[in-house]
Amino acid sequence: MRSLVIVALGCALSTNAAAPARSGCSATDYASESIALRASPDAERDSSPSIPKGKVSSLVRVDAFGSLKGDWLQVRGGTYDGWVSAKYVVCRVSSEEAKGIVAQQAADVLQALKTADMTKLAEVVHPTKGLRFSPYASVDTKTDVVLTALQLKDALKDPAKRVWGAEDGSGAPIRLTFTRYYHKFVYDRDFSKALHVNFNRADEGTKHAWENYPNAIVVEYGLPETGSTPREHLLLSFEQHQGKWYLSGIIHDGWTL
Repeated sequence: MRSLVIVALGCALSTNAAAPARSGCSATDYASESIALRASPDAERDSSPSIPKGKVSSLVRVDAFGSLKGDWLQVRGGTYDGWVSAKYVVCRVSSEEAKGIVAQQAADVLQALKTADMTKLAEVVHPTKGLRFSPYASVDTKTDVVLTALQLKDALKDPAKRVWGAEDGSGAPIRLTFTRYYHKFVYDRDFSKALHVNFNRADEGTKHAWENYPNAIVVEYGLPETGSTPREHLLLSFEQHQGKWYLSGIIHDGWTL
């Protein structure tokens, strides 16, 4: 049995430097006193009048653009209307808003996971980032496997083994086919039986997920400990891109046998 990954609330922020866990917009640790506002999600484009760091909390997110080179947020507030780099600004939605946005989508994803319907799952995978699989709560962007929607469709038929990270405790490579990984680190229990489903609730697991998905809606399905079966959580990360929300991460948080 592998040990449960415990995430300290006071741990250092990752390179994304996510702002404190609250809804609304906040400046990150990387932000200067003046944040560039651009007409489009492109760092090379001419910028509009900059946003003073102290004004960021008055902004609201309108849309987002996700890419491997860096995310952008479309924001609006007062005289400000344009795009800012997500390196400098984080905009989260409240738990209630998050539920209204992705509740049905999350339910559909969970059903696809329960039935191992990769074709259905592929339909909601982030078009530019793909879908990242994290075997533990400690998301590792250097070792976690990312699959595109096209790769995901036939993943259960793929006999090839991948290294999905390292075993917690021993540090040994997790070298498995997708099918074996799926049944051990994705849907190893029936998460559709979770008594409570949390949307952007700022608990320990969600806060840690935000370190790598700072502007995401994180949906958490938790199953309690029952006898010899340990407590486990499955977290789904949804990120906005050009007006829609897509699945970009699946995080397994718990013990594995």
